[in-house]
Parts: sequence; C-alpha cells; structure tokens
Amino acid sequence: MAELEDILSRLDKIFSAVKIKYVIIGGIALIHYGHVRATQDIDIIIEDDLSKITQFIGLLKAYDFDVMEEQFNKGYQEKTNISVFDKKGYMRLDIKVADRKREKDVLNNAVLNKIFGFSLYMAPLEYVLLGKIIFLGIINDIPDSELFEYQDIIDFLTLYHANKKNINLEFLKKKVDEMGLSLTLEKLLSLSFD
Repeated sequence: MAELEDILSRLDKIFSAVKIKYVIIGGIALIHYGHVRATQDIDIIIEDDLSKITQFIGLLKAYDFDVMEEQFNKGYQEKTNISVFDKKGYMRLDIKVADRKREKDVLNNAVLNKIFGFSLYMAPLEYVLLGKIIFLGIINDIPDSELFEYQDIIDFLTLYHANKKNINLEFLKKKVDEMGLSLTLEKLLSLSFD
C-alpha cells in the first residue's frame, strides 16, 4: 500500500504541474469505489495534446518513472496503451491517449476525488461499471455457473452491490444500450453471489 501511495503522490504532483486533462480508470478506480483487489498498474487516459504530453513525459522521468520514449511515441502514434514502469517498485502506469469517443467521454466526465489523501481525477462510478461491461462484451452464451470464474464479473458485481444506491442506473442502461450490450447488463444484474 505504501508503494501505491507513493506513486499517487508523485502523480498528484505531476498532474498539478502539467495541467494535462486525465482520468484514472481500472483497478485503482475499483479500489476507490470500494472493491478491494490487487492491482499492479494504474490505468490513465490522457488528452491528446502533444505539447502537454511532452511536458508530461519530462515530469514522469523527473519523478522516477522509466519512460521509454521510443515506445511512448509508437504508442502515441498507434493510439495503443503505453506502459511506463516505476523505478522505485513493481507497479507501472498504463497510459492511453484518448482517441475514441468513449475514451473522450470518460475523460470529459472525470470527477476530482480523494484517494489515499491525494486529489486525482477518477472515472465516475457508472463509467467504471461501463468499462467492465465493455471489456466483458457479450456474455449471454456463457452459463451462469461459469461466469463467476471471470474476475471482471466479480469486479462488476462487487462494485455494483457496494454502491447500488449511488449508481445512476438509467444513465448506465442508456450507455450500454448505445453499445449494443443491454443483454450483458441484464445478465450481470440477474446474477447473485448465493
């Protein structure tokens, strides 16, 4: 936990200095919303602003992150994930430059939250759940008995049930419907841990 707090502290300083638009998603967002689980990375979406990205890379290096610029540039050009390793520990940053509509959507709806005492922009709860649904895709042909073997199913259900009263379910249903994944949401909501 100390390593995670150290990385979040450095990210807080970096993002305060560079002023690049960003949002933390993935495992750290799950932890923030109450689902305790292990993670070895911090997933971040950043805006596509090359001058800010250049400054961001410089600050990552200054704060003990191992940035392989050739790999970073290739990931930027190909719009794929870019892994940046922490020189102080085993964790890494998985950075994605927003280029798809849904990445820009979560980026534009990021909310400032406190996580381990640091103010960082996080994906809203509904977008974290939506991310799990998108990753799962169509699951209607998978028997219920097998679904609990998938970590993403456990993540979704734990997060959903821990935050049920705070979820804007109509918004989530609308977004899922736009992506053609309404049946996946219906199946997930029909499952229980019993």
